Amino acid sequence: MNTKDVIYELRTKNGLSQDELAEKIFVTRQALSRRENGDTVPNNIN
Repeated sequence: MNTKDVIYELRTKNGLSQDELAEKIFVTRQALSRRENGDTVPNNIN
């Protein structure tokens, strides 16, 4: 499963809008949208 699919599935399963999730993870809605569309991927946190 791709990262974009995981983000979308978890967001919708938890009943969150893109705006709500973006606020919770401290990114813009536009950044979250790009991640869900597969245009970008989140950086790894080590």
